[in-house]
Amino acid sequence: EFALCGGRSARIKGLIEVGSIYGFITDEKYNPISSAQVIIAGDSEFISYTNEAGYFIIDNLIPGTYNIIVTKSGYEAQKLSAKVTVDEINEFNVVMKQAEKEKGRISGMVVDYISKEPLVVDVTITDIGLTTVSDLSGHFAFNNLKPKTYLFKIQALDYITSHTDATVLPDETAEIMIHLIKGGTVITLEGIEFELGKAKIKPGSSSILDKVAAILTNHPEVDVEIQGHTDSIATDEFNLKLSQARAEAVRDYLIDIHMIEPVRLIPIGYGETKPIADNATEAGRTKNRRVDFIILGE
Repeated sequence: EFALCGGRSARIKGLIEVGSIYGFITDEKYNPISSAQVIIAGDSEFISYTNEAGYFIIDNLIPGTYNIIVTKSGYEAQKLSAKVTVDEINEFNVVMKQAEKEKGRISGMVVDYISKEPLVVDVTITDIGLTTVSDLSGHFAFNNLKPKTYLFKIQALDYITSHTDATVLPDETAEIMIHLIKGGTVITLEGIEFELGKAKIKPGSSSILDKVAAILTNHPEVDVEIQGHTDSIATDEFNLKLSQARAEAVRDYLIDIHMIEPVRLIPIGYGETKPIADNATEAGRTKNRRVDFIILGE
């Protein structure tokens, strides 16, 4: 190795002077990138990898022009050319950009919660302000979406506005199913049993109430009126108090067991004032002893 003017040095390979290329590889915030591959190609090919400080060096290069290719998983490959000399500083620092992830899509369907019929609705991705309309079969799609979680708002006339989210993965399609509920929809809970003349729910009824809880959990936008109804046996006053107590018992179950927000549940007892069958028969009285859920509009 011989000293050159300016404090630089060059090595002799045979009778030919050789030089070096060195530098730092960083991201756009100038953080060092380790384990990046640096390929220098000319008449021959040389490979090096950056250390934890993002530094690389390749020695024994014959003076001349080389192509440099820097690669690292998750980053865009960088290509440049460099001229190697023995009497100049051959330093090449490279800033790498993160590679854009492959885009994905979202495909969905919107149906009526009760009838399961498809709905034509407005579907908006609220965080990017992108809106589409579902077709006559209830289907909609958003294409070329960057991978991330998106928030959706689904709106249709006479239906409670629904909000949901979906996560897009690179080069994949996220499938979502949306059930919209009409304001004023009546959901009758058949099979809920109370102890005779009391408001205590029998254990066998919990599975039915759990289904209602699932609706409320999946539709946080929905508030309900819990209606308690009785047959015409006993006095009007007794039946009114009993129906109110039973509606409140259902409300308490949903709050205590399923953590439904109390403000979403309005218990009202109607006693025997809203029969749906003839109280003159046992079958009719059985139908009249019921709990209804009324979906409240926005």
